[in-house]
Amino acid sequence: MECPKNIIVLQIITFGEILDNKKIIADTFADAFSNVFTIEPSGCLPKLNNICKLISFTDISFTTEVVHKKLKQLKVSKSPGPDLITAKTLHDCVDTLSEVLCSLMKQSFDSGTLPADWKIATVRPIVKKGDKLDASNYRPISLTSVVSKIMESIIYDQLIKYLIDHHLIPNEQHGFLPGKSIQSNLLTCLSVWTREVDRGNSVDVIFLDFSKAFDKVPKRRLLYKLQCLGISGNLIKWIESFISEGTFSVKVGDSFSRPVKMQSGVPQGSTLGPLLFLAYTADLKNILTSPFAMYADDVKLYNTSTNNSLLIQDLPAILKWAHDWLLPLNIKKCNVLYIGKHNPKFTYSIGGVQLEKKDYCQDLGVTISSDISWSQHIIRVVKKANSVLYLLSKAFCKPSYSTFVKLYKSFVGPILEFANAVWTPILQRDLLLLESVQRRATKVPFGRTRPQYSERLSLMNLTSLTQRRLRGDLIVTFQALTDQLSPIRRLFTLNTDLRTRGHRFKLLREVFRTTIRQFFISNRVFHHWNSLRDETVSSPSVISFKIRYDTLDAAST
Repeated sequence: MECPKNIIVLQIITFGEILDNKKIIADTFADAFSNVFTIEPSGCLPKLNNICKLISFTDISFTTEVVHKKLKQLKVSKSPGPDLITAKTLHDCVDTLSEVLCSLMKQSFDSGTLPADWKIATVRPIVKKGDKLDASNYRPISLTSVVSKIMESIIYDQLIKYLIDHHLIPNEQHGFLPGKSIQSNLLTCLSVWTREVDRGNSVDVIFLDFSKAFDKVPKRRLLYKLQCLGISGNLIKWIESFISEGTFSVKVGDSFSRPVKMQSGVPQGSTLGPLLFLAYTADLKNILTSPFAMYADDVKLYNTSTNNSLLIQDLPAILKWAHDWLLPLNIKKCNVLYIGKHNPKFTYSIGGVQLEKKDYCQDLGVTISSDISWSQHIIRVVKKANSVLYLLSKAFCKPSYSTFVKLYKSFVGPILEFANAVWTPILQRDLLLLESVQRRATKVPFGRTRPQYSERLSLMNLTSLTQRRLRGDLIVTFQALTDQLSPIRRLFTLNTDLRTRGHRFKLLREVFRTTIRQFFISNRVFHHWNSLRDETVSSPSVISFKIRYDTLDAAST
């Protein structure tokens, strides 16, 4: 089966036997995915304290103009659902279909039901990590009707505005929310951790892992929580239909598994599903006393070692929450990271099971070590980038400069620059190791006879990775300082002294004692940001800032 990320499933092991029959493989995946569903018991539901009695959200506005806009914004490469209606067809027929589809959506919403075809999904298995021959290491991504996704998108836009405007989603949640990202999650946490280390304190970070969380959300409890958040009327009826009586078939190659009923969960790959999950876990903020951060189902608690009593009392509280709301913790995958030289490394346990102690942890794709040095992360990134670069060099024989630059920027560059505002090489050996990937990449189009590295960069219209990282830091700083709602705006302190020369967004210098804090983004970008031209900093948009920086400031910074 061909699927996103170019993962091809050819064999799966079951009962110790390697299978290569695509129909049997599809059924094996269907069994694996259905086995994680939650069978919700009948009876009373757990008590929920944050019930919204004064506000309610009942209806969604569907207009021809909104549907027309959504159709125009469709990516024509989007895969069709089981109804085989392609995004390109909808995009090309936007003027004809807008009014018809708007009427269909209104009828679906007012009746509180979805057309039968919208409740059928084709599931594509996407490998997460681990053994690719083990079906349990795959994530089910649902391909549903494109028309259904457009309707979901319209509901999503209005529902998320309601949840955010009424502060019903915790500020600590960074997943699937406008203006927030993996980068904002990590920067927010690292700002606290590095400052505490700079003050001479140590920090304990507990990483929690919910087992198959998206697939295990129980439907009756989800609807109850949505009602407690003030969602009612036609909207709650439509959502109930959206999450009920759905079926899926796993596709491997040209073969399909038998249809399987979805007994729990929110569809991964849908537009509305992730937001429903955020609403389901929103009440976590009411039971935690320690600082925490979330990215969808990834949760981390942290506190200074002197305040670890708060962490100790949070662990049984979150275990009880997981039990009550049927989202079990995978305790074997929960672990603790001790940050700081003189950390006493207190032992934490959940349900009588000691959490594994780590010297470094994978946090949302970034390797964070106990000394926050980034060397482990850089080693991992370079290894992965070199592997991809090797495959590209073998797959494309003597590519032109322009062709290989496109390949490099598409497949290698994102690996080297992922969340690069979070981390930065401090040691010279790490700087050279990172740059060695691009040095090797620029050799591919030239063969044995090639000019010097600097000349190759010029011929291929590339800059050094150091310059790329600086540019990325400045873009993040611009976004933070010019967006009043930015979650990382408070990480930067503006200089309010009107007597200073230069632009109006000058940063105030922070006093620090350690290298860890010195190389945090707000400090490492200080001189470069303050030296930018006023014309660049006053750009009306991020795109404009990039253009002005590249043309006016890049050479001097």
